[in-house]
Amino acid sequence: MKLGRLRSVRWKTTVAATLLTALVLGLASYFIVRLVERDLEGNARSALSSALESASHSVSGEGSSSGEGGEGSGESGSPGDAQQRALADASVREVEAGVDAASNALLIIVPVVVVALGLAIWWTVGRALRPVRDISAQVTEISGSTLDERVPVPASEDEIAELAALMNEMLDRLQSSSERQRAFVADASHELRSPLSTIMAAAEIASVSPDPIKLQKLAETVSGEAQRMQLLVANLLDLARLEEDRLELDTNEVDVAAVCRDAVDRFEEEVTAISLNCPAVARADGVASQIEQVVFNLVDNAVIHAAGRVVVTVTAKDTRVLIAVEDDGPGISPEDRERIFERFVRLDGSRTRMTGGIGIGLSLVKAIVDRHRGAIQVGDSAELGGARFEVTLQAATYSIHPESSPCP
Repeated sequence: MKLGRLRSVRWKTTVAATLLTALVLGLASYFIVRLVERDLEGNARSALSSALESASHSVSGEGSSSGEGGEGSGESGSPGDAQQRALADASVREVEAGVDAASNALLIIVPVVVVALGLAIWWTVGRALRPVRDISAQVTEISGSTLDERVPVPASEDEIAELAALMNEMLDRLQSSSERQRAFVADASHELRSPLSTIMAAAEIASVSPDPIKLQKLAETVSGEAQRMQLLVANLLDLARLEEDRLELDTNEVDVAAVCRDAVDRFEEEVTAISLNCPAVARADGVASQIEQVVFNLVDNAVIHAAGRVVVTVTAKDTRVLIAVEDDGPGISPEDRERIFERFVRLDGSRTRMTGGIGIGLSLVKAIVDRHRGAIQVGDSAELGGARFEVTLQAATYSIHPESSPCP
């Protein structure tokens, strides 16, 4: 038998149960023998006492007859003593015979019961653990390229079935994560290939072109593609760090109103009309740089798709701070409102390279909001007719000023 088998749950359970059973039956046998011996001794004493009493009466009668005849009174006790000894020896032999019979019976019954119980436990545990062996065999065959396989779930509806179901759920998550990683690598490679190809083509043209005007245009092209690559790589790194960091955020009070004012100021020259409505102070609990990135990406997205108007609104309500960004653009259809938060997703006709979108800004927004235990919703703007993005963050304690008015 292999060492692994000796350490198996089936083997350990059988040995432990068998030893425990043997110990219990051994102790029970010992007490049974003692009880039988005590009962036999008690019965023997009672029988011996009755016999001795009868024998003493008989000896007394014989002694009286002998006294009247005047013969050998000095030997009158000898027949009675011999009879008493004979009765005592017979009682002892009966007790010993009964104890030996009980002991011999238990010496046969106990080992047979222990062996039978051990075999029953071995069979029962093996049958109960058979689904575990099937699960283990299936798991050994699953690799990174076969994550679509699943372990068998027994119909017993017990703990083993629950374990198998949980393992399949874990495999679902692993498969989903693997697919996302492969898609991420493919999309990132595709996104980086385009600017790299443009830069390489520009470099080849510049190496053979003496025209300074053309060289200037090529330099501008190379600079624009390099900035696009830099933004893409920076966003990818930020997104990777957010997904890998499972520790609690080191949060502080962040003035969301001031963050929104700064973002609006940065985009004033890129849109016809951009306005901000907010309270004097609305502080949220979070990381300042990440909340700034959320606001910047949302406003940048609105500016790209707006026809001419963008409105940013900050509202302090109860224990929440709400940031709403609206535009008068084409809006987002209901079937796309979840998909837009996926990496490298561009909606048809709305996001192209000409507008500068790289399809990862909203994914970064969603990841940051989730890390801050907030929420983000997408809907239609009742005021402007375009898209409305609303982010909800946890407000900092004792820092909410509900009065809202247009910000300067």
